[in-house]
Amino acid sequence: MATYLKLLLIRHGESQGNVEGRMEGQMSTSLSAKGEWQSRQLATYLQRQSPPTCLYSSPLQRATQTAFYLEKRVGCSVQLDVELQELNQGIFQGLMWTEVRDRYPQLCSELVATLDYQPVPGAETLMAANRRAVNWYQTLWQRHTAGDVIWSVTHGGFMQQLIRVILGCDRTWQIPIHHTALFEFYLISPEVTQDNQHNPECWKIVQFNETPHLDNKTYRA
Repeated sequence: MATYLKLLLIRHGESQGNVEGRMEGQMSTSLSAKGEWQSRQLATYLQRQSPPTCLYSSPLQRATQTAFYLEKRVGCSVQLDVELQELNQGIFQGLMWTEVRDRYPQLCSELVATLDYQPVPGAETLMAANRRAVNWYQTLWQRHTAGDVIWSVTHGGFMQQLIRVILGCDRTWQIPIHHTALFEFYLISPEVTQDNQHNPECWKIVQFNETPHLDNKTYRA
């Protein structure tokens, strides 16, 4: 019977910037009232699961607030990891799309006219974000071994890069990641033989963008 490293990726709860429609990026914004409710529901649900060996969180406030709800329930101290923060949005950071269009009309026209990559001044490039995801995943295996249970609270944009790395994809997929959504993977070491790369018992997707803690529940302000 294989022993896996169990990795649970968690998106933070709804933030005030999400409510306002802002491109938060690496702004450190707080949870909204709904985001706090989502995080409480999440913590209650995960309290019934196997406790983590380690609980990591992005240092941005919306993520740390989410993680601290988990810390209170499961008794595992949060470790802040700057590698888990969201992509920097450069000159767009903190703005709503209407504000971006007003300030940078030419750049916005170029962005919506093509799927080809268009750099935003001051922003982290997608290639750089992918390298950060690769580095985080490699560091994970340097710190931990099979049998460990790792929970990581991070952000939607960076999660897309992490999922690409974990799945070994040659492209990054757009995924509409829900607030406090869970992505759970059972993994063996990346250093495997060529034959084992084709064995689905080596890597398992247990949950993918799931919110069982929110199902059939309605937030009331």
